[in-house]
Amino acid sequence: MINSLSCDLFIRIKNASLSGKKTITAPFSSFSENILIKLKSHGFIAGFSVDKDKKSFVITSPRVTDIRLLSKPGCRLYSKHSSLPWGKTQNSLIIVSTSAGLLSQKEAAVKKLGGELIAEIY
Repeated sequence: MINSLSCDLFIRIKNASLSGKKTITAPFSSFSENILIKLKSHGFIAGFSVDKDKKSFVITSPRVTDIRLLSKPGCRLYSKHSSLPWGKTQNSLIIVSTSAGLLSQKEAAVKKLGGELIAEIY
């Protein structure tokens, strides 16, 4: 049983990237789709497609070194725009769930929006 589809998606991407797999399948959710759009725009995945019949994603060419889950189902982590953390490296991405949707930490800081810290990808 999967408790959190977004946590499961991140773990699948991390494991596939570390093992060298070219494609991954993951269960569909609209929140996961927004995460994949953000990962694609920052170059962490080559692309993805939605299979409506099987209600799943097919993700291609993950390029992730590591993923650190910040918010978990039992312990959510929130931050103001003034205290948003910066990543471990310059190329890392911290995904923040704000009232304006999913944003990177840099976009959220520019728009002065805080929210739930989802994960750090590098």
